[in-house]
Amino acid sequence: MAKTITSSQVRTDAITLFTSLEDFNTWQGGLSVASATESAEGVVSKGVAVANVSGSSAANAITTIDALLASLRTAGVITTP
Repeated sequence: MAKTITSSQVRTDAITLFTSLEDFNTWQGGLSVASATESAEGVVSKGVAVANVSGSSAANAITTIDALLASLRTAGVITTP
């Protein structure tokens, strides 16, 4: 996967990339990668941990699956139907 990284900082000097550590840190702070959408690759957040299914009942499995889906939605991995 390749994704375009953009910067809010503009460089006009073709010879000197950074004049100081502060200059570099300002540039680095301005970097961004687009968020993922249903049709475009991008960055998503890490989801919260979901415990493994405990017990063997269908209710426990449903509860765990619902928690997993909620975690994925909150992280932006999947959308809400």
